[in-house]
Amino acid sequence: MNNQIWKMADTLRGELPISDYAELFSVGGLLVYLSKDSRYEKIVDIQKMLRAEANAREKLQQTLHNIENEIPYFKGVFDEMSVLKQLESTQITRFFYELSSINMNGNMEVVEWLDEALKRIAAESGRNGGESVTPESINKLAIAILNPTKGSIYDGVAGYGGGLLEAQRNAWKQNSSLKLYGQEIDVRAWAISKIRLFISGDEENQILKGDVLNQPEFVEENALKKFDFVYMDAPFSMTINNYDSLANDQYNRFFYGMPSRSNGDFAFISHALASLNEDGRAIVVTTEGALFRGAAEGRIRKNIILSDMIEAVISLPSGLYDGTSIPVNLLVFNKNKNESRKNKILFIQASDLFTEKGRKKRVLSEEAIQKITDTFQYGKEISEFSTFVHHSELVDGNLNTNRYVLPNEVEVEGFGPVSFNMDAFEDVTTISLKDVATLFRGFNVGSKNKERSDGKFRIVRLSDVQNGKLMMENISRYHIENNAKINFYELQEDDVILSIRGNSLKAAVVPADDEDLLLSQNFMGIRCNNRLNPDFLKVYLESPLGQYLLTNKMSGTAIPTLSRKDIETLEIPLPPIEEQQQMMEQYIAKEVQVEKEIERLKAELMEMKIQTYTQMGIKDVFSL
Repeated sequence: MNNQIWKMADTLRGELPISDYAELFSVGGLLVYLSKDSRYEKIVDIQKMLRAEANAREKLQQTLHNIENEIPYFKGVFDEMSVLKQLESTQITRFFYELSSINMNGNMEVVEWLDEALKRIAAESGRNGGESVTPESINKLAIAILNPTKGSIYDGVAGYGGGLLEAQRNAWKQNSSLKLYGQEIDVRAWAISKIRLFISGDEENQILKGDVLNQPEFVEENALKKFDFVYMDAPFSMTINNYDSLANDQYNRFFYGMPSRSNGDFAFISHALASLNEDGRAIVVTTEGALFRGAAEGRIRKNIILSDMIEAVISLPSGLYDGTSIPVNLLVFNKNKNESRKNKILFIQASDLFTEKGRKKRVLSEEAIQKITDTFQYGKEISEFSTFVHHSELVDGNLNTNRYVLPNEVEVEGFGPVSFNMDAFEDVTTISLKDVATLFRGFNVGSKNKERSDGKFRIVRLSDVQNGKLMMENISRYHIENNAKINFYELQEDDVILSIRGNSLKAAVVPADDEDLLLSQNFMGIRCNNRLNPDFLKVYLESPLGQYLLTNKMSGTAIPTLSRKDIETLEIPLPPIEEQQQMMEQYIAKEVQVEKEIERLKAELMEMKIQTYTQMGIKDVFSL
């Protein structure tokens, strides 16, 4: 079938954008489907259209007009398919000649053909052209978790209708059926979804056009219509148009807080929750950033957590979508949780649970879908894969799965693979860092503050920390235009500095210095009180345990980052200060001794090399 699809596509390659093929293949599939249906075979005659040759364009338009007249379901559908108006008769003839050569005996074969064609078109055109196509394996997983078998299901960003179609097929397999409702802002995608659902056997669906945020179509008595199930694959971090109009939302959708203008994830999540009935369940596909970003989104998350509607957070692999490697998550909502799951959230870390399919293509296999579904349904807690977290244990409303599902073994720089037994850590007496230290942020240098040899201030950058030490002689000087609040960033002797961006964490203790020294924005400064020795803290931060705890607190996909709160809440052991000081005196003395011995051995090795080069007769050729 794949070869046949691409043979058809080749007939128009270079004449149409790949993304436009979706319209043409959908109409082609519909005409084949209707020609095999005894109710409509008289209004669709592909062979007659082919015989029209130079008049094939007019014949196609007449056929579509007849379909609209005979089947009210398609009223206005073909008007939204602009490519049909652009095609010349010769192009139409070539396409339908290839289509008529494909042997599709039954309606199911037509459905399978169109499903495969839309998948291939999305893969070929990438995210920009395939934005209306949710990966099939994500649809299968979401519907397997929701398992809607009766009642209504709604998708406010229906795209090509893949999610709704998967839900209906799931119900049909269980000898039941669903009432399908959807809305789609892209008129072309709306038209394709109408065709796709019709030929799949659902002629009763209600898929409407429109902007679901600014003009939701399913309204009853000035309130949103309520559904038993909602499944939405929301646009990734979309900027909201007409944002001001949402502030006075007549449907009270933003009960949990006003979403961010620049990241629309929680606008769609809020709409999904407002569309659920009192016992409803929903899944919204969202990006990782929506799980941890602060400000407005952080407040909304905390309020939704307090409402106890989040049943699970499932992290999925990157690379599932065509044209983007962005990893996504399933947020599973339930307005009527089982008693055993109240005030808890099940976190499932499935980001490594993928199968490679061709070049740069990943999918969730049937086995992966089954494992995730079973884990959710039966509430399984599996080491390094899933765990329940009580609301009281959530860190500042952060729903990033990496914060709660921790690996047992990680690669730690300087130590290699390290295994961890976190149960043993519970037996260690610890205290939060914020109770024994004050944290302060670094200075954002910016472009207006220039590096100058006569600058008053020296600013510590990432490159100035090497092997756990601050390379004072390398620190650059800057002239700072406005230094009114510069004292907030000034470093003092014995301050501990910790890098907060990137996968490799650096720490150092500030030595005594007479000049003005500032911390840059890539660090967090830590000023210990009299209960915590700075060197003790630095050694702990550099330890495998310290690195493990900090890296698991990081958030962000492009550049992992630690927040101030992440560091403040770090648990550290705290023996009496006298023990810390004695411990560090011994440690530092031994460290100095070892470093001197390493330097001596390096010098000895270099001397041996030079002697060998002399014996080779090549020493005079170069100088060191």
